[in-house]
Amino acid sequence: MRIQVRDRYNRDDSDDARIGKMARRRLVSAELEDFMRYLNSPWHIIWRNMLVGLARGLGAVFGATVIVALAIWVLKIFIDLPLVGQYASQVRQKVNEVAQETRYSDDFVRLQSTMERIDLRLKTQNELLEKVLEQDRVVD
Repeated sequence: MRIQVRDRYNRDDSDDARIGKMARRRLVSAELEDFMRYLNSPWHIIWRNMLVGLARGLGAVFGATVIVALAIWVLKIFIDLPLVGQYASQVRQKVNEVAQETRYSDDFVRLQSTMERIDLRLKTQNELLEKVLEQDRVVD
């Protein structure tokens, strides 16, 4: 007759399963509590969305820069090939023209002049409003 010896690796899993279930419940409860705390704080939501938007914007700019640089590099390689080189040089020239046109410097100049006009209008409206308020005070 053989007697089975239980070692630490061959033990009954009912206690371990029960402890695992309790740990999972506590973990889910803690995650739900953290999520509810997050939803009740609009500043956390705003801050996180701002950071996510910033990361997406920087990622898009960086990705577009890498793709355009790779395209120009590949076109530069093909310029030396016969027949394909003529078309590659034309495409490279068009890409460089588009890159030069989209530097946005003239847009910034237009934006600055628009902001100056808005500032001037606000100042004149503020002065008119002060005059009207002074006249109302004198009348009262």
